[in-house]
Amino acid sequence: MLAYDSPTVSASARKAADLFRNTFGRAPQTLVRVPGRVNLIGEHTDYNGLPVLPFAIAQSHCVAAGIGRGPFFELANAESQFPAKTVAAADLAAFSSAGEWDNYFRAAVLGLRDVGLLTAGHSAAGMQIAVASDLPSGVGLSSSSALVVAFALAALCVHAVPPVPVLHLAEVLAEAEHYVGTRGGGMDQAVCLLGKKDHAIRINFFPLEAEAIPFFCAGGQPAPRIYLSDSGVRVEKSGAGLQLYNRRPLECRLALQVFRRRAALMLHRLPPLDPVRHWGDLIKPPIALSHEAVLEAAATIFDRPSYSKSHLLGILGWREDEWTAFTESFPEPPDGFKLHPRIRHVIEEGRRVEQAADALRAGNWPAAAKLIAASHQSCRDLYEISCPEIERLVEAGANAGASASRLTGAGFGGCVLHLVPAAACSDFENKMRRQLGRGLRLFEVNPSQGAEIL
Repeated sequence: MLAYDSPTVSASARKAADLFRNTFGRAPQTLVRVPGRVNLIGEHTDYNGLPVLPFAIAQSHCVAAGIGRGPFFELANAESQFPAKTVAAADLAAFSSAGEWDNYFRAAVLGLRDVGLLTAGHSAAGMQIAVASDLPSGVGLSSSSALVVAFALAALCVHAVPPVPVLHLAEVLAEAEHYVGTRGGGMDQAVCLLGKKDHAIRINFFPLEAEAIPFFCAGGQPAPRIYLSDSGVRVEKSGAGLQLYNRRPLECRLALQVFRRRAALMLHRLPPLDPVRHWGDLIKPPIALSHEAVLEAAATIFDRPSYSKSHLLGILGWREDEWTAFTESFPEPPDGFKLHPRIRHVIEEGRRVEQAADALRAGNWPAAAKLIAASHQSCRDLYEISCPEIERLVEAGANAGASASRLTGAGFGGCVLHLVPAAACSDFENKMRRQLGRGLRLFEVNPSQGAEIL
C-alpha cells in the first residue's frame, strides 16, 4: 500500500495548494506529489514483458484537489501554457485534441472507472483540481505518466476510496494511458508509485513484480553521480511523436506473431508456444528459454531486416480486416516493418537489465557502466530511437569523462543520462559547458521517494 504521508512539502506542493485556494476560494482536501523517473537501463522492454531498472527522481507533479460543485471537473494549472479547463462528467470520453493536458485527467478517471475504483456517482460530484510542477515535459522523464498517476491518486483520495495495492494500481493506470493513444507498458506508472530513496527499482511485467535494489552497496565500488543533459528536442508521445512511438510496439507484436508461426513450422525443437503473449514469456517458466536461445531462433526465423505489409499478410495468412484490427490501421512505414532489429534490441536489452541488476547488487559500477553504454548503442542502431542532438550529448559526455552515457526514456529526443565518477563531477560539468556552450541544460538527479499523499 502507499504511505499516505510525507515529512516534507516541496515548493511545487505549496504552489499547487495556493493555486487551489486562489482559484476555488477554499483549501484543498488533498495534496498529491508524484515524481518523474529516470530509466537507468531497459528501454522499450516493459511492453514486451521483459524487465527494466528505473528510479524515481525528486522532480514531481503536485496536485491539490477537492470535491467539486456538480457533475463537472474544473482544472487549473500554474503554468500559463496549460490553460484552465472545465470538463463535464458526461463528456469525459470526448477527448480534446492530441497533446492537450486535460486528456491525462480524462484518461485517469476513465481508467479507474473501467475497473470499478470510481463510479458514475463519484463523477456526478465532480472535482476541483490545481496542478503545479517542477517536472519538465517531453524530455523523457515520464511527465505524462506521472500526471495520470497524480490525477488518479487525487481522485481516489478526494472520494475516500480505500487504499489500493500499488502493483494493481500501476497496472490499471498503465492501461488507462492507452486512452491518450500511447501503447506502452507499465514501467512509468510502477516506478512513479514504487520509487524508493537511494534505490533503483527492478520491475518485471505480466505479472507486475518489483524489487528495490540499493544504489550504494557496502563493499562495492563508489556509486557514480547521475547527470541528465537536455537535448532540447521535444517529442510529445500523445501528440506529434505518437506514430514514432507506437511503431515500435507494433513491430514487436508483429514480430512475435511471425516468430510463433514460423517457429511451429521450422524449429520443432522449441517447446509449444501457446502460452506466449509477450517476448518475455519465452524467457520465463514454463518455457524458460535462455536469451541466447531466443536470439538464435530469431536469427533463423527472420530472414530479412524489414518486411512489407503484403509479405507479412502472406506469412501470417491474414485477411485485410484481420490486419486492420491487429495494427489499428497503423500505416505501413516507407522502409518497412523492421522486425529482426527490434527484437534483437528487446531480447539483448532484457539480458542487459538482468546483468545490470546483478552489478548493482554487487556494487560493481564499472560493469553497470559497460551495460549502459551498450544499451545506448542498441537503442541507436537497432531500435532507432536516437537523433543527432542526442548523439552530440553522448559524445560530449564521453569527452567530459562520463563512464557511460545513453538516452533515457522513449527516445527521439529528451535527455541523456551520464554516469560520472563522484570525484570527477566538477571537471565533468566544466568540460560539458566548454563543449556545448551556454545553451547546455545539465542537472543532477538522485533516486528519490515515489508517490506521496501530503
